[in-house]
Amino acid sequence: MAEELLGGRYRLENVAGHGAMATVFAAYDTVLDRKVAIKLLQRTRDADGVVRDRFEREARAEAKIVHPNVVSVHDVGEHEDGRPYIVMDYVEGRSLQEVIAADGPLSSERVAILGTGIARALAAAHALGIVHRDVKPANVIVDPQGIPHLMDFGLARAIFDEDPGMTAPGVLLGTANYVAPEQARYGTASPAADLYSLGAVLYHALTGEPPFSGENALDVAMRRFEEDPAELRVLLPAADPDLTELIHALLARDPVERPWDAVMIAERLGNIGARLRATRTAGDTPEPLR
Repeated sequence: MAEELLGGRYRLENVAGHGAMATVFAAYDTVLDRKVAIKLLQRTRDADGVVRDRFEREARAEAKIVHPNVVSVHDVGEHEDGRPYIVMDYVEGRSLQEVIAADGPLSSERVAILGTGIARALAAAHALGIVHRDVKPANVIVDPQGIPHLMDFGLARAIFDEDPGMTAPGVLLGTANYVAPEQARYGTASPAADLYSLGAVLYHALTGEPPFSGENALDVAMRRFEEDPAELRVLLPAADPDLTELIHALLARDPVERPWDAVMIAERLGNIGARLRATRTAGDTPEPLR
């Protein structure tokens, strides 16, 4: 009996992860002789087609972005039962969420280096008119070399694109711990909202906790309308002051007050990371690398 192959070419090997709407498999591309990752939509009731639309939107968005810090999409198809799938790069490593859970709070140097890669990924997306809208530790894969790879553009949309079918009134799109205030309140898609989320991710990586917590997602999202996160210079006196200042700038409640350019943010984070690395290798570091 011939081996069953998804799309006539992909052999599913094992489950690599689960998401809210899809299962990710490690797979083998028999045509190009390489390992790939395949995201297959779960059997979910979706009478209005919104879940499927988001899934297909992810494929279109990621396929446009060719960048070393973005998980690339190579192919799309449909399972024999009608469920769509996306074929992507297989990136060996752990999610940033898993890294933080296992290693605890990360050093300023490591946070700056990871932030540089994520900011570069966002810059590449923004240059194509795409905002991610769900930047969070679970959507960043860190490979064995410590390089971050941004993935899961399922909520992505074109800048200034109005698509009411994708955003129901009162529905929070994005993840409460990391979503920008204007995105939580109005569903606003902008580069500034992505950069707020980047700041929240870096805050989490540096402290081990997101900038806000609460009893439920709505409570967490609402807190950012009324207060700023705890000062990093107080929580972590040994953390690099340039890094903590930049993180707080990214977490400004008013998007007008945030740094607006992901390219500039990547450059600033890269400079901070390079300086901290040079200081550490010279044997004069105030903070251990972790």
